[in-house]
Amino acid sequence: MSEEEKLHISEKEQYWRNTQLVQLGEEFLLFDTARNHTQVRYSDDGSFGGLKSSIRLEAGRLGKLNISISAAPYVKGRYAMVNPFERAQGYPIDAEDLSLPSRIAKFNKMKRELSGTIQGLYLFVFVTTEDMSLNGRMQALLQENETLPENDISSLFHHLFLTLKFPNGSSFTARATFDSRQRLLLFRTFFPSDTGPLPDMGSMPSSSKKITGGNTTTTNSNIEQREGFDLLLPFDLEKLKTIQAKFLFLPTVD
Repeated sequence: MSEEEKLHISEKEQYWRNTQLVQLGEEFLLFDTARNHTQVRYSDDGSFGGLKSSIRLEAGRLGKLNISISAAPYVKGRYAMVNPFERAQGYPIDAEDLSLPSRIAKFNKMKRELSGTIQGLYLFVFVTTEDMSLNGRMQALLQENETLPENDISSLFHHLFLTLKFPNGSSFTARATFDSRQRLLLFRTFFPSDTGPLPDMGSMPSSSKKITGGNTTTTNSNIEQREGFDLLLPFDLEKLKTIQAKFLFLPTVD
């Protein structure tokens, strides 16, 4: 290892040593502007444009996980997202989503009725491969299972969850998944905490139209709709500062 590489690793380790340490089951503010390594981002016109933050999770047998949290501008289809602060903007989760047949029928209906897009702050919570490499216990785990397919590696993190609580009383939870292509540990899709994971629809075919040489043609594309939805948050710093977060390790959950 070169001196430059050693220096880079030393700087990264120092960065994470100075980051707030959170225990499993401990509630904390998802975005705390007084916390080390929390940055407020602004647009060119000076308006609020997003947040970036970090915490270090003491995750038991998984060691210390260096977790990055970002809320960045994004445009999403209304049917594919939930905005906990303004629920009417996105997909309306209800009892129909609790069984697979009714969820598929409802989702296809919502794709037509909520065909537009909406702009907000996309919540992205993740651990990078580089930051995993600083975790000796995690690195050993990944090396031991290096040849396993994505689904098997994901099962190693299957019982790690992130729950978010909002001031209106709603609560959403995401299960950790491992993306082998990007080599990221992600908390990607959120489901209502009181229902548990929604039935997994996998990749559903979707018809889309494009114009080629003046003619309209229909093509099929796949929309991945897993056990939850993306969270899209408002461009409102004060609202984002109210979100409470908690990580849980639930060994008895299937």
